[in-house]
Amino acid sequence: MQAPQAASATMPRIPHNAPGPVTVLRRRCVLLLGVLGPWLSGGCSPPAPLRLVGHPWPGHELFFLAQQLGYLPALPLLQLQETTTLQESVQRLRESRADGALLPLSEVLQLRDEGLNLQVVLVLDVSRGADMLLLQPGLRGLTALRGQRVGVDPNSQSTLMLQLALEQAGLKADDVQVERLPYAQHERAWERHDIQALVTHEPVAGRLLARGAHPALNTRQLPDTLFHVLAVRSDALPVHGDTLRAALAGYLQALDYQRRNPWDAAYRMAPRLQLSAEALLEALRGLEQPDRLGNRRYLANTDSTLERIALQLSPLMQRAGLLRQPVSLLDLDSGDYLPRS
Repeated sequence: MQAPQAASATMPRIPHNAPGPVTVLRRRCVLLLGVLGPWLSGGCSPPAPLRLVGHPWPGHELFFLAQQLGYLPALPLLQLQETTTLQESVQRLRESRADGALLPLSEVLQLRDEGLNLQVVLVLDVSRGADMLLLQPGLRGLTALRGQRVGVDPNSQSTLMLQLALEQAGLKADDVQVERLPYAQHERAWERHDIQALVTHEPVAGRLLARGAHPALNTRQLPDTLFHVLAVRSDALPVHGDTLRAALAGYLQALDYQRRNPWDAAYRMAPRLQLSAEALLEALRGLEQPDRLGNRRYLANTDSTLERIALQLSPLMQRAGLLRQPVSLLDLDSGDYLPRS
């Protein structure tokens, strides 16, 4: 497998508005006082920290950038940890070792289907071309999938993408041979021709396209289908509401920083993903990252856009074997923790 492109060794000049260490420390102190003040004045001990986890994914990195820039509450209010895989994040939620996680929306719907009460409080990204189905050179069109070995990540989002492709081609699941491949194995399996098709995403997708892969389907053709969100356990919300509000405000502040200083933000975020800044910026071009107003539209208190999307995904996920029953919209999402302005 080709190793990920290494992060560039040449750092750009830090923008004049990038916060220095003293500014970062000051911001964290202000956040601590703002959230801990009511507890301290009442003579009470503060609660345990809000525990959020996230696996490596370009759309998640703004949370870690916000932490680096001092925009997020720190311990003892917030504990933000990186997991190595999506499966690890999901397991921590199941075992109550995390209060919230950065996840695909399809995973949230699956966990709710299992009985875990999660509520979406932030939309991180919407795939607008970052996810795609690739065919080996010589194959053309979705109908060419019949009888082929298709590499698919062992998660609900990749399974959902394959289901959409099969239905567009008029095929069924048993018309293809599904090979479950972790993302780290995608390139090697492709190069060895162990698979004839692959559901993958940037930056691997871009590298395979450069080697002649044929793009049969991408999420530009499937708008409002694949989302990443922050979902929090419902029992954690009453305890950690103020910390969560401060964390979402810090995330959106980091999004604004990224838009004003894209190269500096990319150089700061890329090493954690083992990418160059250039490769990260290319991957982010395939994602829409909603701002505060965009999130308010997705998470409206009545008839939210996210609820309508979940209803559309429900039968598709059932046909793919990802859900046992139709999606419940009860307390699916909330915009109450977003900044007002």
